[in-house]
Amino acid sequence: MIIIDLVIDLFFTLYTSLGFGTKEYKIQTKMEKLGEEYPNMLQCYQHNQRIFETDDNLAELVLSLNLKSELEKKKFVSLVNQRFKDYT
Repeated sequence: MIIIDLVIDLFFTLYTSLGFGTKEYKIQTKMEKLGEEYPNMLQCYQHNQRIFETDDNLAELVLSLNLKSELEKKKFVSLVNQRFKDYT
């Protein structure tokens, strides 16, 4: 039983140490997927990556974004464009 716990702990540690499952990885993945349809959003994210990952409100917006909803994507793009007017 102890060996199984150690294997699970090792797997989890390896998984998170490689960056998978972290908030930053999830944000990057969503922004890359959104960037396929809205290239200016990917460019904005790349230039302001630190802000996207450290600003709690912005990070939560990205993480809660439903990429299957066209209306939600348009609303998100509009909000980001208002915040970062240089990339519109």
